[in-house]
Amino acid sequence: MAVSLKIALANILLAIAFGLFVAALIRGSARRPRATLLLPIGAWILISVVSALFSDDPHRSFVDLKDLLTLALAPMIISLLDDRRWDRLLMLLAAALTVSATVGIVEYIRSAGSLSHRLNGLANHYMTYAGWTLVVTLLLVGDAVFNRDRRRLLWTAPAATLGALTLLLGLTRGAWIGLAAGLVLAAVLVRPRVLLLLPMAATLLLLAAPQSVLSRAVATSDLDHPATRERLGMISTGLAMVQAHPILGVGPGMVQPAYTEYRRDGAPQRIPHLHNNIIQIAAERGLMGLAAYLAILGTFVIHIRHALKTSRENARPALVGCLLAVAGVTAAGLFEYNWGDAEVWIVTLASLSAPFALVPRETR
Repeated sequence: MAVSLKIALANILLAIAFGLFVAALIRGSARRPRATLLLPIGAWILISVVSALFSDDPHRSFVDLKDLLTLALAPMIISLLDDRRWDRLLMLLAAALTVSATVGIVEYIRSAGSLSHRLNGLANHYMTYAGWTLVVTLLLVGDAVFNRDRRRLLWTAPAATLGALTLLLGLTRGAWIGLAAGLVLAAVLVRPRVLLLLPMAATLLLLAAPQSVLSRAVATSDLDHPATRERLGMISTGLAMVQAHPILGVGPGMVQPAYTEYRRDGAPQRIPHLHNNIIQIAAERGLMGLAAYLAILGTFVIHIRHALKTSRENARPALVGCLLAVAGVTAAGLFEYNWGDAEVWIVTLASLSAPFALVPRETR
C-alpha cells in the first residue's frame, strides 16, 4: 500500500502478499476475515461479473474486471491489520507522500503552475496524484489532530502540510473539494465552533494563493466555462446510458466505446470516463452496481459511527483519519472517477477496511 503510486510494483507485492495470506489461512496462523464490509464488496464483484456477461463485448468487459483483484486487500487488511501495523503503514505513507510532494513542488517551480503542466509527483497522471495525495493527507490529518502523542506531529504534520500544499498547487478542483470536505469534517469533530473561523481562513488562503490557483477557483463557479459545460454534457451522456441500460449498465470497460452513441450536446468528443463516480458506476454497472457502491460506503459509515462510540482511545485517531479520507475521496469523486483509479483505489480500500480490523465487530 505504501508504494501504491507505483502501481506495477504494488500489484506484484499484492500478489505475493495474497499468496502468503492464503497460506497463513490454511495453516491457521491468520484469523479468518469477518466483517459486514465484505458483504457489499462481494455484491460489487458479483454484479460486475453479471454485468460483464450481458455486455455488448463480454471479452472486453472481462478483461476490464482484472482490477477486481485489488479488492483482495479488503479481507487481508481486516484479517491482518493491528495497531502496530497501522502505525507502520501510516509512517510509510507519510514518507511516500513527503517524497512525492517534494517532486511535485519542484515540478511547480519549473512549470510556474499551469494547466498544461499539472503536478504528477511520483504518479503517472495528475488526477491519480491528486487523488492519492488527498487520501493520504487526510489520513495524516486525522492522526495529527486526534492523537494525544504530540511527538507524532514531528512526522505527521510536515507530511500533511506538504500534501495539502501540493493539492492546492496541483489545480485539480475535485481534490480541492475533497480536501475542504475532509478538513471541515475534522473541524466539526474537534469543535464545531471552529467552523466560524472558516470564512477568515478562506479569505487568508485567497490572499496568499498564486494567480493560477485564483483563476482556477474562479472558473469553478462559472457555469458558462467550457470545462463546466463539458462536465454537464458528460453527466447527460451518462444518464442516457443509464436510461438505456438501467439494471446492469453498458458493461465494465464499455463506457468509452459506447460514448459516441450516447454523447449529448456540450460533452467532449472523447473521454476516458465520465468524471463522476456515481454517473460512471451507474452507466457502467447499472443501478445494481450503484447500489453496491453506496452499500459499501453505507456499511463503512455505520461501522465507523459505532466504532467511534465504543473504541479504545488509542484507536480513535486511525478511525477519524479513515473517516476523513473516505469523506474526502467520496466528495472528490463527484467531480472525478477516482473509484476506478488503481493507485487511489488501494489507499481508499485501506481506509474503508482498516476500521473493521482495528475495532472488529462480528457480522450479524
